[in-house]
Amino acid sequence: MTSAAHAYGQGPCRAESAIRRRSVRAIKVYWPVSRQTLAAVAAGDLAALYEDESLAGLFRVLEGSPEVGDFGLYTDVFEVGIGAEGFTAAPGSTPTLGAVGSRSLSPTLTFTTYMDASVADDEVSTVLSRIVAAHPWEVPVVELSAPLELVSRA
Repeated sequence: MTSAAHAYGQGPCRAESAIRRRSVRAIKVYWPVSRQTLAAVAAGDLAALYEDESLAGLFRVLEGSPEVGDFGLYTDVFEVGIGAEGFTAAPGSTPTLGAVGSRSLSPTLTFTTYMDASVADDEVSTVLSRIVAAHPWEVPVVELSAPLELVSRA
């Protein structure tokens, strides 16, 4: 083996790490925010997540659901993705942003967190119902994955 392979941790020079595999379900929520909140979060301002009243509703749900974001040594774990969601509001809709028949672009944060796959379906439904009830969109976008495995150090 070349010394370059050793430098990148490949081959016998790297000690094998014990891993833990855990079956979970991902919950991914798309949440509209103001341009100011989007910019503040992009700059790493954690407080901006709690200062936005709409987002405060989401965090009340997540923080009131101990089965969500539990990683043992870390709790309330979530990931925030920064982006925008495009849509055209169809006739009969009551859009929070934009106008019926017009294409709109909404500053959006995507929150991903995890729940142990062994959580009972009725508890999962309760958490999802609380998220949907707090969501400001007429048609909330919330994804629930099939069970998947997270890998971490043992």
